[in-house]
This record gives sequence, C-alpha cells and structure tokens, in this order.
Amino acid sequence: MQGLEHLDRSHALQRLASLARSGEIGHSILLEGREGSGKEAVALALARLLLEGEDSRDDGRVARLSHPDLLYLFPAEPKLDAETYQEILHVKARDPLARIRQPSSAILAIGESDHPGLCTIRRARRFASTVPFEASRRVVIFADAHRMNRAAANALLKTLEEPPPAAVLLLCTHQPHLLPATVRSRCSRVLVPAFSEEQVAEHLVGRYGLEPAAAARVAAVSGGNARRALDLIDPESEKVAQWARSLREWLLQGARSELLAGAERVAKGQDPRGGKKAAKLSDASLSASRDVAVRTLDFMVADLMALARAQAGARQNEAQSRRWRNWVEQPSAVDPRRAAQVLLAARDDLLRNVNVSLVLTHAFLEVLSGESPGRAPVPGGGR
Repeated sequence: MQGLEHLDRSHALQRLASLARSGEIGHSILLEGREGSGKEAVALALARLLLEGEDSRDDGRVARLSHPDLLYLFPAEPKLDAETYQEILHVKARDPLARIRQPSSAILAIGESDHPGLCTIRRARRFASTVPFEASRRVVIFADAHRMNRAAANALLKTLEEPPPAAVLLLCTHQPHLLPATVRSRCSRVLVPAFSEEQVAEHLVGRYGLEPAAAARVAAVSGGNARRALDLIDPESEKVAQWARSLREWLLQGARSELLAGAERVAKGQDPRGGKKAAKLSDASLSASRDVAVRTLDFMVADLMALARAQAGARQNEAQSRRWRNWVEQPSAVDPRRAAQVLLAARDDLLRNVNVSLVLTHAFLEVLSGESPGRAPVPGGGR
C-alpha cells in the first residue's frame, strides 16, 4: 500500500488522478474518510503526479517529503522544534499510514506573523503563494485538517477563496464535520475508502515482516484502520497484547479475584499480573491509562471472537488451531461471543471519557455474572 496504487482504490480517486495528470485538478481538495484509511498516502500520490509525474525514474523526493515544492503540515505543539519536525517527517516518509506522535492538545495553529513556525497556516499561505522552485505547482498537504483552531481556519479560508494560481491544497480529515462549513464548501470533497482487513494484513506482512497469522490478528483488531494496526504492533503494544491474554484467560476461567485485581492495575497502566512486572509502560503513545485500556480491550475482543469462531467449527490455519485447541476442548466459564460484545460496549464507554477503572470492573462483572450490573457512572457528567 504505497505509491500511486492508492489512486486506484475507487472511481473517485481514479478520476482525481486523471485530473492531476491532465493539469485540470482544482486548487483545493478535501480528502475525507475513516481514520486510518490512508488519506495522507492518497495526498502524497497526488503530489507525486503533480510534482514528479509518473516517470519510473523519478527521484522519490515526494515520497521522502523533501521536494522543494511540497509542504507537509500536521497538528503540532506551539514550539515544535526543527529536529522533532524532521523526525516526524521521517516517520511519515517511511510509512504514510503511520500515526503522527504529537500530544492530543496539538493543533494546526495560525502562527505568528513574524515567526510563523513549522506547522502553521501562515507558513502554508506563504509557501503556496511563492513561485514554484522546480515543478509547475506547489502542493500543501494538511494532515488531520479538522484540528485547525478557528483563527487558523479563517486564515486558510482567505487562501481557499483566492488561491494562488500554482497552488494545490490537499486537506485530509476523518472528521470533516469539525471543519467550518465555509472551508468545506470551498473544497472539492473526495471520499477515500477504508482498507479491508486483508489489505491491512498484507501491509503488515510486506512492510513490517509480520507472520501472516499475526498480521491477520492485528488486522482483525484494527477493523481496517491502518493507524490503529500500526499502533498495535509497536513494542509497547506487544506488552499490552500479553496483558490482554492474561485477562482473557482469567475471564474464561471465571477467576473473579484475579480479573478484578488485574482491571485495577490496567486502569493504572500496569501489568495485570502485578508483582515485579507491574511497572507502567514507557512509550509516550501508551502513557494514558485510557489508551492502554482501549488497546487491551481491542486485543481481548479479537481473541474472544476468534475463540467463538473456533468453537463454531470455523476453518483456521495451523497456527490458529494450535492456539485455540485447549480452549475449544475444555468448557469455558463464559460465552466468548457475548463477552466480546460486552467488552466492545465497554470500549465505547471509555471513548466517552467514562472512568477507566469502573468501566473495566463493571464490564468484567457483567461477563462473569451473565447479567448487567449497570453502566459505570460518568464522573462529572462525562464530556
């Protein structure tokens, strides 16, 4: 899933590619789609057509995000330094589907007039209005464009209303409703389809060398969300996968005390097994207990659904058969399919900002009892 093949994923994208080849593409394109659907990869493929063409001998500077007529912007901290900026560009160049690691408070800001900064709308406006250095166009890509604040959106609107003749602005978002209607109305809106689980698995095998069975498992957890899939294969997430296996085993065994104690530890970002292994995760992307809990539930749900399919006699590969043989042959204290449904509902509660410890505890109690103990209360009324 790299290069120009992203533009073959739908008729709308093929049409957009045709317009780029002919030079008739509009000045402002809004690429919409689910999170992790590869909108930025589509934007880079378009940028390659506009700046380098389709010649197989192109030097790859668009792919490396180093072409002088390409600017790649993303939500960033106010004082983003040049070294961190280059590190993030390197990550995105290595894999356009990867998540940008910036705090949740990071935004696309307007920037100061004298010193606009590296990831700001003022920098984008100045770049777009400058005569192209090599190509016939200048391309600006806005990752997660919905994270512009109001001042930034108003500043960008001026450029959208009177675009420089050589500029093409590519806005990428999975939450277009958060963009002002005035911005949306001045862009040609194109839907980027989600990846299939098979496509995500192929990417994990081809780019990251995962074993097919492991890649299929991660792809199933991700639901076609490539960002989420890549989150789940980082080293710290492998620790979370181990946590999920411990909790899943306790759940299937009906080990109530171990399960509830484990829930309390996971809510603190700690190994559910406790003891010397209970240290918190070190990766910044997993530092928040809510994020840890969500990913733990993701892995648990994937395992429980796989077990349910195995119990129903679904065909499995050899690795999966070995993995589930013992659990299929012995009685379980809970119904794995129902348990997965309860945990999915708990995951939704976590995303609504409900207390992490209460959500996990109530969900596990609901699975063990077969009856709902009631939803976890929302501290302070939720969001």
